[in-house]
Amino acid sequence: MAAYAAIVSLVQILHPDQFPLRLRTPEIESLYNKVSSLQSILEKIFPITKNIRQQVIDLNGRIREAIYRAQDEVESFIIKHSLSSENILKEIIEQIDPLAVEADKIASSIKKEMVSSSAVDSLTKLLNPDSFPVDHLESQLESSEFEKLESDVQYLYEKICSLQSCLDKICAAPVSITVEVNELDIQIKAAAEETIKSFGSSKTDSEASESEIEDPAPPAFLQDLQEITANIEQLAEKAQKIADSINEDQPKAQDPSSENAQTTSKRDFRPKKKRIIGQEEDFEKLKEEILKEKNDSRREVLPIVGLPGSGKTTLARSLYEESSITDQFEIHGWVTVTQDYQLGEIFSKLFHSLETKGQKKGEAAQSEKKENLQEALYKSLRKKKYLVVVDDMWSEDVWDKVKSSFPDDSNGSRIVLTTRSNEIAKYAKASSDFLHRMKPLSLEHSWELLTLTVFEEDPCPPHLKDIGWEISRNCRGLPLSLTVIGGLLSQENKTEEYWKNIQGDTLDAASKGDEAYVEILFLSYNHLPGKLKGCFLYMGAFQEDSEIPVTKLIRLWVAEGFLKPSSLQIVEEVANYNLEQLINRNLLDIRKSTSNGQIKACGMHDTLRELSVKECGNEKFFHSRRKYVQTLEEGTNTQRRISVHRNILMCMEEVHNSVKEIAFARTILYAGAHHHHPLPYCLTFDRLRVLDAFTVYFIEFPDVILQLIHLSYLSLTYNGKLPSKLSNLEKLQVLIVRRHPKIIFLGTSILPDEIWGMTHLRHLLFTESDLPKIPSERNSILFANLQTLSNVSAASCTKEVLENMPNLTKLSMWTESPGPVGLYLDQVKKLVSFKFTVLKPIPKKKVEFMPKLYFPPTLVKLRLSGCSLPWEVMTVIGQLPLLEVLKLREIAFEGGNWSPKKREFLQLKFLLLEYLDLKKWEADHTHFRNLERLILRHCYELEKIPEKFANLGCLELIELVECSPDAVNSAEEMKESVKKRGINNKLKIQTYSSWK
Repeated sequence: MAAYAAIVSLVQILHPDQFPLRLRTPEIESLYNKVSSLQSILEKIFPITKNIRQQVIDLNGRIREAIYRAQDEVESFIIKHSLSSENILKEIIEQIDPLAVEADKIASSIKKEMVSSSAVDSLTKLLNPDSFPVDHLESQLESSEFEKLESDVQYLYEKICSLQSCLDKICAAPVSITVEVNELDIQIKAAAEETIKSFGSSKTDSEASESEIEDPAPPAFLQDLQEITANIEQLAEKAQKIADSINEDQPKAQDPSSENAQTTSKRDFRPKKKRIIGQEEDFEKLKEEILKEKNDSRREVLPIVGLPGSGKTTLARSLYEESSITDQFEIHGWVTVTQDYQLGEIFSKLFHSLETKGQKKGEAAQSEKKENLQEALYKSLRKKKYLVVVDDMWSEDVWDKVKSSFPDDSNGSRIVLTTRSNEIAKYAKASSDFLHRMKPLSLEHSWELLTLTVFEEDPCPPHLKDIGWEISRNCRGLPLSLTVIGGLLSQENKTEEYWKNIQGDTLDAASKGDEAYVEILFLSYNHLPGKLKGCFLYMGAFQEDSEIPVTKLIRLWVAEGFLKPSSLQIVEEVANYNLEQLINRNLLDIRKSTSNGQIKACGMHDTLRELSVKECGNEKFFHSRRKYVQTLEEGTNTQRRISVHRNILMCMEEVHNSVKEIAFARTILYAGAHHHHPLPYCLTFDRLRVLDAFTVYFIEFPDVILQLIHLSYLSLTYNGKLPSKLSNLEKLQVLIVRRHPKIIFLGTSILPDEIWGMTHLRHLLFTESDLPKIPSERNSILFANLQTLSNVSAASCTKEVLENMPNLTKLSMWTESPGPVGLYLDQVKKLVSFKFTVLKPIPKKKVEFMPKLYFPPTLVKLRLSGCSLPWEVMTVIGQLPLLEVLKLREIAFEGGNWSPKKREFLQLKFLLLEYLDLKKWEADHTHFRNLERLILRHCYELEKIPEKFANLGCLELIELVECSPDAVNSAEEMKESVKKRGINNKLKIQTYSSWK
């Protein structure tokens, strides 16, 4: 529900540090306190079980409307300095009060209990000094022994009471420490039951009570007591640590520059090949059909048809990524077709995906103009045996237009087509006899997929097995339903009570017949914590099958203001945590990863996206304008955000007029392809927080933007200098300005001098430019919040400038040509990523970094281009303790020999060498012991790859693109050696050479 996101946003607006001091009134203060309290109450309403779900949904709807009303009034007050009526804030508070009372009643009704609670309660009663049977031991023990026994029992009783108190706090633990809590919970339960048993009870479960305890025999009792106490002490200490840590609903953050952070390993988020479960026969059947030699060898279309979420795309992807299949074809490519397709985009995506044995995907497309793509696609495939996957075809008409680009040269070419529609599948296969229908997974395979998703390689605990089988049965054999429910179960407490709730919910969903899968996906949304629901809904704003850059998504979420800040984390870390939670729940998938295995781009399954879009409408969260003729749902004009999927639409008067009826919009996202906006830009949304117009080119800067005082995110394409009044946007956090076509004006800045007064800026990105001169008089650090500074001239990055950016983590610098360059990176002690580019490199003329070449020890990513540095200075880079990614492009280093020194590049995972004159590379596995990927491009003089790299246990990929024949031969020899000796089965060696 959007209520929680709206509340968090309003709390931030009203926060004393944010709200204009001159406008603060007792009513504003009271509203802030009321809304803050309501936020805390809503955080306690979790999990939302079936018996209270409808009540919570209804309540959230009323809270959402009340908060929207309050936000409208407050933001209008900030703009106009007057309220719509004298008593409006009092009315809003009176509207919120009963909602908070109702929410508190629901929160109080939610029983949260640990598995071990019952056993610990029984043990507490047992050890109560008023009832524990130790008196009979007095006659059997020495006086000192008896006193010690009484003291020990009292001490153990106190520890158990302390443990009981901790359990009450731990039951509300955030999902980030679920695994740790579950393990401790099981240990405590076992210890409590074993203690009861050892004290003489004939029962071994948690139902034992003090009345059932027989007189313990002194020897056994005394012998066990010390060991029991030590065990309980250890568990109580663990429980206390967890309880103490639950002060925030987020895990503790670490300063990237701290010692602990430096040794903390990051999770690898690189997309992994999906394991096929229960569809092995389907795979083999399709593989056989793809590779089958036929008499006429004509081009053949092989349709795969099935319900949404039945595994069509996963099966097709597995076939496409199988080297024993693609090796039989000269060229192969992949394209996904969306419902709101554009023919040009289909051809563009397919053409960019084409890959041959001599050419990596995307390289052929770089030289083609968009208007020639259909013809270029046809020519690229002509006279070649090709394999093409057309995923998710929606229309016979679209298929007719697309298939005309696929030549039939009777050479055994194959087209694999996936679709939901039987009619389209039959139409596309034409005279072919083959059509593959997806079947539901068997119950055994469903259970296997569910347990793999929930527990990975670990077995399911016995107490959950029977319930889990029923949950898997209720998913009716649909892989998407199983993975989404599995993702939900993997992130929540693994208790019988919770799993029984999910079992009941999935049983209800299964009764819906053909719509069961929709109900199960909706169930996964309903079980999201409030803090994640806004993030999930936000994904509905983007186009189907979009690859959304994670850096952009996180900046948007932060600018929206619906993420609850934490005293332990910067808000970007909170956003990244939420993103990972959605991925862990299988509600988002990773589309691209960074060089060191972090998330670069994400996306959403089209069925989940349909759910998100539907809920966006219901929650008044986002309205998406997709086409010129579009039926607008009732209540569209009350939506809070607008997404435009075709940028050209906003140039059309009818569309513009209908969209501007959404008067209270806080966000406009232009999600379409690049478009010139030739008309004066008219904005009627004076409360905008986010304007993402990166793909819209403005001939003139829209002055209306300068009046948007709530704006926190602004991106656009504009070739002129930004106006000085940009500084009116005091809340601006993100400023992204692109020039198109790319134009660089040396010695000038597109930014106004007043930019230095915009102290809330966190991310500043633009096409290559200078910074304006820093003010000589200043009372504080100017850019204390700045984290990203991109494409700024090196001449601008003086020591004085970098001193005023102490929290900078990403920096990209350039210089026009080689020569002396001031480099003052010692001033940015939290720098994680650094890029330096020489725009016009000159061979044999190096960049001289002044006062010396220095990189901070916090650096994780380093990219250098055109510097012509001697290999001898590489030791400065090799000694960086955290460096994981090193990219050297276009004579970044010059010279024929590179011999790394011992114990260098110990943490390096990714190494790119491109357009270098390197001949001899003398290195072995002791230098790059954690290297995972080695990419060599256009290294025409390299004689060979270091032979010892075959012994690198972590190495997964060696890729050569247009390198020397000697280097390629050494790679091929290494491939044969690795295969023959079996020393690194995961190492993949690929070469792309047009000269072969």
